[in-house]
Amino acid sequence: MRPTESSTADIPETAIDALGTLASEHRIAILRELATADEPLAFSELRERVGIRDTGQFNYHLSKLRGRFVRETDGKYELGHAGERVVLATADLDADGTAAFAEARTEESDECAVCGEEDCNRVIHVHLSGA
Repeated sequence: MRPTESSTADIPETAIDALGTLASEHRIAILRELATADEPLAFSELRERVGIRDTGQFNYHLSKLRGRFVRETDGKYELGHAGERVVLATADLDADGTAAFAEARTEESDECAVCGEEDCNRVIHVHLSGA
């Protein structure tokens, strides 16, 4: 079923912007590197791991992710809640690997960091309008 003009008009602009942000192999690579990191990464270390030599180009892609998908604290970067969900949704892990990743990311609390529900088992659950 193809969307009609009236149904596409109901899609919030923030949803379109958020999904458009993810339409870059460099940005997905940044999210995946942060997902495999044991701790928040400094700009230069993250850039090196992703393999983008040009600092300006890397900064451009990282700036698109900051706030909504990536958190910056004390000059270091880590996945935000929406970034974690994107990594899970785009992972090429087997079912056990995906479950282990999801479990490792939610060990601190039984409450979903996105919706606040206990034992939320949603793999894709992103609030596209906020950080």
